[in-house]
Amino acid sequence: YRDGLIYRDKRLVNWDPHFQTAISDLEVEQKEVDGTYWHFAYPLADGVTYEHPVAFDAEGKPTEWETRDHIVVATTRPETMLGDTGVAVHPEDARYAGLVGKAVILPITGRRIPIVADAYADPAKGSGAVKITPAHDFNDYQVGKRAGLPMINIFDQFGRLLSSEFDVFTWGHRAPNAQGTVLADEEVVGETGFDRIPAEWRGMDRFAARKAIVARAGEEGWLKAIEKTRHMVPHGDRSGVVIEPWLTDQWYVDAAVLARPALKAVEDGATVFEPKSYEKIYFEWLRHIEPWCISRQLWWGHRIPAWYGPNGEIFVAETEAEARAQAGDLPLIQ
Repeated sequence: YRDGLIYRDKRLVNWDPHFQTAISDLEVEQKEVDGTYWHFAYPLADGVTYEHPVAFDAEGKPTEWETRDHIVVATTRPETMLGDTGVAVHPEDARYAGLVGKAVILPITGRRIPIVADAYADPAKGSGAVKITPAHDFNDYQVGKRAGLPMINIFDQFGRLLSSEFDVFTWGHRAPNAQGTVLADEEVVGETGFDRIPAEWRGMDRFAARKAIVARAGEEGWLKAIEKTRHMVPHGDRSGVVIEPWLTDQWYVDAAVLARPALKAVEDGATVFEPKSYEKIYFEWLRHIEPWCISRQLWWGHRIPAWYGPNGEIFVAETEAEARAQAGDLPLIQ
């Protein structure tokens, strides 16, 4: 911590709603299951329309178009749409070139969200346009960071739609945010998606919310297609429940800095792989390593030796006495 290698940050984690804790990638089991792609039509804002190709010649060049006032996105997780903050299309996808920078109106919420260009959107997959929910999907989180999109939590720690505007997970007290500031109740609203959730759905389980949103899409006419699929879904290896990507405050180790000597040892030949082909795997892993989440919300987990002051001050020390000496007259909570 004193060397800046351990720090507190708000990032997306693998969240186990059963044990109510962050877990590591190694504790996540990917299971192939039967699933569904629901195709939703998000209406374009401000009366915008565009010409969408609907027929192609033998070389794949469009020959017929139709005028559309919406853009279609496909998702296996309709329950996250209330937290959408953007729609992404590939920067080289000619179909949507004129829509980048425009906006759609997110159904149910009525909110304007931007259409952004990002290489994550695959022109050959589905419609080529993807909904972006940065607080509830790891790929979307990266797109959101690149595009500067808001990151809006719509779930509580149990995997339910928020039931209160102050329903945020605080480990028994009002925990500091990534800037080390404790939020007052009136300031928390902007960090959650409570005001995006219809009153009758608040507190609803995520899978019940999925059914409710699909039903509403069908009733209101923006459900365009239902496509069956097989896909990988993350599960907790101990709990067996579906893991929820969740934006929350945790403690991290700067793994990229710690990896440098290990990288250098192989690059300089001090450590040799046999067979040499395994170097490629090693380099791919360590050169793209993410910060390592070391905090857990389990009674049997290792406790971070951090104490918090009333305004979000953080005091990390080997003993409580040392932390109190750092804090002076401030009351502390561990």
